[in-house]
Amino acid sequence: MIGGNFMVLAHELFGSGNEGVIVMHDFYGCKDTWSFTRNFFNTRDFTFAFTEVRGYGQSRHIPGEYSPAEASADILNLADNLGWANFHVMGHSMSGMLAQRVMLDGKDRVLSAILNTPVAASGLSFSPEGFALIEESITCNEALARAFNALAGERLGKEWADFKMRQTRTNRLKKAQSEYFKNCRDQGFLSEINGIKTPTLVVIGEHDMEPFTLSTARETFGKWYPNSEIVVCNNAAHYPQQETPVYFAKLVNEFLIKQLLKS
Repeated sequence: MIGGNFMVLAHELFGSGNEGVIVMHDFYGCKDTWSFTRNFFNTRDFTFAFTEVRGYGQSRHIPGEYSPAEASADILNLADNLGWANFHVMGHSMSGMLAQRVMLDGKDRVLSAILNTPVAASGLSFSPEGFALIEESITCNEALARAFNALAGERLGKEWADFKMRQTRTNRLKKAQSEYFKNCRDQGFLSEINGIKTPTLVVIGEHDMEPFTLSTARETFGKWYPNSEIVVCNNAAHYPQQETPVYFAKLVNEFLIKQLLKS
């Protein structure tokens, strides 16, 4: 679909509520990464648009530079296409950074943000070994399995890694993944967004790895965003929406209702 000068991102609407929530997926995923938890979202008061960014899922055919700024423009264009003057945004990991860019560019249009084990606005930050593993995982199955085990806190075993690998390999372009990796590493925008007052929920997995730990979140999101709250999802690592789907949905629902009652 064409909307203005943009291709409209592939998306699936779920729910019948009056307020919209645009939901994005992670570096390795697609909209299906939300399938475990979405049935527990509050669809009476909210309508969720599960979206696939350029280069992933049904948006694989949309070319681009695969950057945070481009993804933000695409999300705002999608909101326009849906007729949503205001909306909430939810992102996971890589798209947690993209969601922060939407907060910055969308300004008052963005009612609130939910950042699920997010990459920071300062840019993707890993050890040299971590960066090497992520880069290798784009093309190497063995490295991809190691990445998924690391992101699960080495807790969930081969079946988990195999499931995540199947989900990843069929749903993204390697070129897009490679460019998002470089651009999310190099195109931080902390100086622009620091101090933004958008209500923000940051979800951290109890067993996640650096830089996604509670202590790091407190030193980053907790200090950057005055209207943020940080919660820990117990018994989860980097994928709370798949590891503890019911509890994750409860956190999302409670936060969204809190914003609804303020309006």
